[in-house]
Amino acid sequence: MGEAATAGLNRWHLLLALLIAYGSLYPFDFTPPDAWLPELAHLLADTRLWSSRGDVLGNVLLFLPWALVSRPLAGASARAQWSLLLSGLALAAGLQVLQIALPSRDAAVSDIVWNMVGLLLGQFALAPWVGRMVPNAVPPGRNATLAWAMFGLWLANQTMPYVPSLDAAQLRIALKAFLAPAWPSAAPLLWAFANVLVLGHLTLGHLSRRDALMTVLAALLGTAAARLLLVDHPVHWLELAAGAAAWVSLLCLRSAERIAPLALAALLTAMTVAALAPFDWRAHAAAFNWQPFAAYLHGNMLGNLRELLDTVWYAAAVLWLAHAMNARLAGVGAFLVAWVLALEFTQLWIAQRSADITPVLTTLLAVLGMIRLLRWAGESKPAPKDPIAAPVRASLEGDVVATSAAPLRALGWALAAWLAGTAALAWLIRQPGVPYNLRELFLGNGHPLAIAVFILAGLSLGAGPRLALALAQSAPRPALRLAWLLPVSGLLSLLLLALSVTTESLDDIAGSNNLYWWVTEGETWGAAAAAFFRNTLTAQMVAPLERTVRFLALYLPPAAFLAVALAAIELRLPARRIAAMTAVLLPLLWLCKAVAFDWSSTDNLNELIAPDGRLGLGGGGYLYLLLALGAVHIALLVRRSAPRWPALTYTAAAVPLSWWLLSHGLSAEIHKYGQVYSGVQFLLGPDRIEQLTEGALQARWAALYLALIATGSAGVILARALRAARAS
Repeated sequence: MGEAATAGLNRWHLLLALLIAYGSLYPFDFTPPDAWLPELAHLLADTRLWSSRGDVLGNVLLFLPWALVSRPLAGASARAQWSLLLSGLALAAGLQVLQIALPSRDAAVSDIVWNMVGLLLGQFALAPWVGRMVPNAVPPGRNATLAWAMFGLWLANQTMPYVPSLDAAQLRIALKAFLAPAWPSAAPLLWAFANVLVLGHLTLGHLSRRDALMTVLAALLGTAAARLLLVDHPVHWLELAAGAAAWVSLLCLRSAERIAPLALAALLTAMTVAALAPFDWRAHAAAFNWQPFAAYLHGNMLGNLRELLDTVWYAAAVLWLAHAMNARLAGVGAFLVAWVLALEFTQLWIAQRSADITPVLTTLLAVLGMIRLLRWAGESKPAPKDPIAAPVRASLEGDVVATSAAPLRALGWALAAWLAGTAALAWLIRQPGVPYNLRELFLGNGHPLAIAVFILAGLSLGAGPRLALALAQSAPRPALRLAWLLPVSGLLSLLLLALSVTTESLDDIAGSNNLYWWVTEGETWGAAAAAFFRNTLTAQMVAPLERTVRFLALYLPPAAFLAVALAAIELRLPARRIAAMTAVLLPLLWLCKAVAFDWSSTDNLNELIAPDGRLGLGGGGYLYLLLALGAVHIALLVRRSAPRWPALTYTAAAVPLSWWLLSHGLSAEIHKYGQVYSGVQFLLGPDRIEQLTEGALQARWAALYLALIATGSAGVILARALRAARAS
């Protein structure tokens, strides 16, 4: 085959032409005109070159990739060059003629002109540059081809219906949906987390670790940005946050072998939660639809197509991960089909859901096809690029097995503790005399799934600072890295809390969102800022950012205390490094105090904290000492290879001392709603009316304090086990 054939048109141009035609002719509501010739004459008579900025940019970008699917054009014959240009011109002109029959589209010669601008830029500017960047691409093997095909399937699902809109009004609507204060359901967040883990596994098998992480990050950010521009495919910022949390997990787990089990568990969890939502059970079973694939022929066709692609993607991803773990494909496929069937039968008793045989059959077909593709790929599992040579790797195998047993045991105990804690808390909140603010804290009236996620949020309060501290030590300036890793860990805790507690509870703790009002009405930031907020932003756009900042202002002080305590007691870092950490974190703590208390938007915190305490300390000072006491307590408990008597002695002294600090840090009298009660009564009592004795309050505080210390210690141990498992 000559140069003209390789550098000119090929089979990829057919696929690209179909995609361009799809975007140009959507939504396919063809209504042919009564007479074509007058319409063609009107089209040719329109000599306008500029319609709108969005249309011009969209037309240029539409044909920019036309030359990229050819081989590099350096030295290509004139015939190859002309074939690309003329074929692109013919496609652009033909699509404009077809748009005459689309009432929803506006055919114009200017669109052809701007299509040609994109074609020329792609052929003579972008394609040569890409050719220099990727000089001699090696065709991938079958396993890599399958992995990248799955990656493409995910991208196709994320970018449906492939119709962008650069209209400013449409973009504002998309941004409002992205920044909406209302939290989405748990299912899309779990899907986002699981999908990014799967993408990491796909890429780590065929790219270097750095390139794989950058590829996944680019795909995550790129699809989120694309969905802001796409018609009928909104995205919420929490989905992006869930994907970012998964990307951080990829960063910590490092290899495909360690990612596979977590990704598989996340996929199955997301599938189950999505199938059982909204967890609204009805007394009698509904009818089961046994007619195959009938559901795909009714209702919203775009939604049906998305559901079909979702089913194919998740079935393929589960089998890919099972294959990587050396599981029997037939057994895993049978389990997956049976699990989907069980979920469909369960939907008989769930309101707003309809049980159908179609997802089961679609899963079965996807399983059969994926098994065939995996066998075609011909490899036992995707092998990640490893700089260690095979003989050296074989010599280390025994050590890896020996050293990985302890972390796995720790993870097993952590799983058991998580389940036990979920069951205990679900039982506790239903007992009489429990504080009303605890009973009303959780989503779904204390649904066990919400409580399970809340337990994870509690564990993250210890695991987050420990992981941030460990990751910071490899940096040239550990203190500076720790200062931005701690807020990142706080975002993960906020995400878990958003999935487990009510919005009202978060507002009661962190405060309501009133920044927009103060800036626009009170002009606290000046007239220029007020005008900018009024003309550019809305309260709904500012609210998510404000809530995040207010939560981090409450999260960072205990996280910073714990990080410093762990650095000094558990890791025994040099004094100069601890001093540097303290110097960097102190201004951050001052800023948190200003945001959470001086500029607070809730009276709960300000009324609870004593304004003037003893020894010249305000109530906040006693509470900061309480945080330091708890941080040192956790650090002593998680020390390894150390005698246990210091931790036991500290525990015996910390319980009464913590009560003393709490009682002096909280207000002695709070006057509200015609009632008078203390801050401790409000925090630990069943309600504002029933007053508990001093002894009962002390007993409740002792139980709560020890539970918090145990949860924080468990989180630190869990983070340490995850690091050890990754290292082994």
